Amino acid sequence: MKPRRAALGKTTRPRLAGVLARRRLFAMLDERREASPVIWIAGPPGCGKTTLAASYLDHARIASLWYQLDEGDADPATFFYYLRLAAEELGQSAAEPLPLLAPEYHAALAVFTRRYFQALYALLEPPFAVVFDGYHEIPASSELHEVMRVALGELPQGGCALIVSRGDPPASLARLRANRTLVMLGWEDLRLTREETKEIALERRPGLDAETLEGVYTSTQGWAAGLVLMLEQAKLGALGEAPDLATSQLVFDYLAGEIFQKSDAATQEFLLRTACLPQMSASMARSLTGEERAAAILEGLHRNNYFVALREARPEPLYQYHPMFREFLLARAQETLPKDLRRRLQRSAAALAAQAGRSDDALALYRESHDWDEMARLIEAEGPAMLEQGRGETLRHWVEDLPPELLERYPWAIYWAAASQAQLAPREARLAHERAFELFRARGEGNAHGMILAAAGAMDAILYELDDLSLLDRWIAVLDEAAAAGARIGPPAVEARVAASMVFALTLRKPQRPDIEQWVERALGCARHAAEPNLQMSVGMLCALTLMWTGLHPRAAQLIEQARRAAAAGGVSPFPRITLENVAAMHGMLTAQYEPGLQAMREGLEIARATGVHTWTFQLLVHGYGTALGAGDLETAAAIAKELTPLAPQAGRLSQVFYHHFQGWEAMLRKDLMRALQMEKTAVRLAVEVGCPYFEALCRLALAQVLLECGDQRKCIAQLQRMRAIVRDIPNRHLEFTCLLGFADMALAHGRPRPGLKALRLGLEIGRQYGYQHFLWWWPAAMSRVCARALEEGIESDYVRTLIRERRLIPEGPVEAWPWMFRIYTLGPFRIERHGEVLGGSGKAQRRPLELLKVLIAYGGEKVSESRIVDALWPRIDGDSAHRSFTSTLHRLRKLLGEDRAIVLHEGKLTLDRRYVWVDAWAFDALATRLEASDGSQFERLAERLLALYRGPFLADDADCAWYLPARSRMRARLARAVGRVLRHWQDSGQRDRALGCYQSCLELDPGAFEESRFKPLVTDR
Repeated sequence: MKPRRAALGKTTRPRLAGVLARRRLFAMLDERREASPVIWIAGPPGCGKTTLAASYLDHARIASLWYQLDEGDADPATFFYYLRLAAEELGQSAAEPLPLLAPEYHAALAVFTRRYFQALYALLEPPFAVVFDGYHEIPASSELHEVMRVALGELPQGGCALIVSRGDPPASLARLRANRTLVMLGWEDLRLTREETKEIALERRPGLDAETLEGVYTSTQGWAAGLVLMLEQAKLGALGEAPDLATSQLVFDYLAGEIFQKSDAATQEFLLRTACLPQMSASMARSLTGEERAAAILEGLHRNNYFVALREARPEPLYQYHPMFREFLLARAQETLPKDLRRRLQRSAAALAAQAGRSDDALALYRESHDWDEMARLIEAEGPAMLEQGRGETLRHWVEDLPPELLERYPWAIYWAAASQAQLAPREARLAHERAFELFRARGEGNAHGMILAAAGAMDAILYELDDLSLLDRWIAVLDEAAAAGARIGPPAVEARVAASMVFALTLRKPQRPDIEQWVERALGCARHAAEPNLQMSVGMLCALTLMWTGLHPRAAQLIEQARRAAAAGGVSPFPRITLENVAAMHGMLTAQYEPGLQAMREGLEIARATGVHTWTFQLLVHGYGTALGAGDLETAAAIAKELTPLAPQAGRLSQVFYHHFQGWEAMLRKDLMRALQMEKTAVRLAVEVGCPYFEALCRLALAQVLLECGDQRKCIAQLQRMRAIVRDIPNRHLEFTCLLGFADMALAHGRPRPGLKALRLGLEIGRQYGYQHFLWWWPAAMSRVCARALEEGIESDYVRTLIRERRLIPEGPVEAWPWMFRIYTLGPFRIERHGEVLGGSGKAQRRPLELLKVLIAYGGEKVSESRIVDALWPRIDGDSAHRSFTSTLHRLRKLLGEDRAIVLHEGKLTLDRRYVWVDAWAFDALATRLEASDGSQFERLAERLLALYRGPFLADDADCAWYLPARSRMRARLARAVGRVLRHWQDSGQRDRALGCYQSCLELDPGAFEESRFKPLVTDR
């Protein structure tokens, strides 16, 4: 059985004694509860508001949750924390406890509130009531008013809220009041009637006559506190009249003073000494006052309903003075007790409260007594717990209350205040961590632990801001020094956090460091020994991010999969889950996994929208943007970019590097060179400013490509030189792969084959070794060029073909060595190959489909009209029949090929898709064009390739048909021109035997292409 935690007076309904059941008001509450789910009970102090709410719950016999508001609830995180404790007291089992208001939720407080109260109300079976007592304690500036607006709007059918306050509802609840969701029960309703006054008076003072009762009613005017005081006065003598003073507190003080003076000295002393305690158990009161009768005094006051409430807390019941009574006692103590005694009482009370686990009460008492040292020591002790509870804002306010000069002696207080602000105000947090670090260092030996944590905290603040990574240098050096000295960082959970911070910092700022992997393993190892799922996920994802940027994608994928299993097991909060999807989206972006990458982005954004945690929203969209660009899906990329645009101005500079780099990438893919140039210049500038070498290198490479496309070779070379100076010191194989292939494309495209081929060979070797198939700024046209050249040169051919197939690259021309889906041979015997295997289909049934394919090729293979094909194949058939024949034959051809995408019919025109189909006739034409334009350096090699490609006349085995003869003649003419030039070149260079052998071979292949009178002189003596 799960042990029950100690119950707090704050979340415990007061127990009533000697209370009149106000049936008139019960009926009103029943009626108003039927009509409106929220009832605001407002009236002056002492009019019985809290008593009414508590007694009504007994009358209604419905499930309830009670919450006592105080000034500490001005911080919504404190409110949510204690309300969670109240929910746990309900004894209902929930799949997960109610969430704490962690820093990541603050930006969307309304969303968090809505989810929180939906879960809370689900624990209460209708009909139920939630009571918020003491609403007037909340300052007007508090965000709790907005929290309450959302919370009350989520009440389900059968649920109601009773709000007890001295004042009217705040402006934030005006809409609820206007639409009658909220109704008032005010002072005029709460006043005691004559009958109620008479009933109470006779209960407390039997035997009063009618005239006296009327006088009591006239004097008190239905004010419950005044009635009780007058009746107590009557016990001590004649019944007097309440003075005509301006406020109820003055009247209360006067009447209570009259009674107080007639109490025995010991009771007076007890009351004055215990007034400093907001709540007390009998044992606390006894310890504070030394009064052995403490329990009896408190019980008697409660039993007689004399402004003392009892709350059945655990392990001991708690007593609480009515606010008016406590104010009276505090004022009287101020008048009668020496200042030193009051301070000693406050300090003792603070110590008792701290011992009882009520740190908020203790800190307030230390503050009131000006015991700053004890207050600071308690803050240092309670700081970790308060951060775990999400109460960082309250912690920060407590620290701010300390005298500035005192903080010099308490660096841990500064540290915890800084830690509370890391996500909400990273710049302020960094400065506070720096101050804490300096104070720890000044204290000398024995403070290494504090120095390490302050350094790691400063590092985290810088990484949250992602604006100036050069600030990391100092803190990286501090952690390096600590690691070298073997300094103890702390328990596994703390060491895991510190090591993970170091990992991320080194990745972004010092990627050249060879020990990054060692820090990764240290972080992961420590996280495994800490039984905290959220921590394990967070550390795992930071390490996965580092592994991805260093090119170790399979290891990163393993960590992502482990995190997914942990998230599925439950107990993981939204922030780590969103971080998981963010890292998974990044993995998809870096490895060209289109669907998984976009799916991770969508799931992360959905969790963010549902929970209001938008810490990673910009990054999720950026990674989705990069994923779409990597896949060439410009439509999706543009849609994501539209969502990013309004978020970009508020993003840190590193995030803006991504944004502008990808904007340039999109512009490059759209062939908008001027925009690409503008965006990439901005990305480079930001990368330099933010101090991130890895991204500076990527952006300079991209800028070099854009400059070269713009024709500015000098500036392109300058960018490449600066990129090389960065990359050569970074042991990152994926970065090498990216830069080598980018440089290879630029060098080969602009007449520098030697360095270009060297870079191509090295880059592809790395790609094969690590299985890389993608990088940011993937430009299909450039990659097609380098892959085509690699196949021509026989460089890593198997890997290149795999890369081409996986990335669906399309060559700029009919590259013969390309791993085509289809190869169609038309020069000489006709043949079709699919993935290297000869495709059957020479039978009679396939004659017409193959003729259709031949006609299509003979007419150029692109945008050949249906009418032209019909005229060639079915010249004697009328229009409709010819169209049916064409449609049927095309269907049979597609079926024969087994790939509908290979042949495209669009707007009545037929095209062989060059992404899937290579035709030797196309390759022949492309080579002939290059040969005609080539100089001596490539002339012979191109000639040899052309002659190897021409294996006979176009469609040599087919009978002469009018539709292919023009194509055959055109190719013969191009062959004759090319061969003539080759023979002339060899004849002039003295290679007569070679020329003769070539001429004889060509005659054997296609005698009709060469006229003896024209070619024989080129191979014989003239």
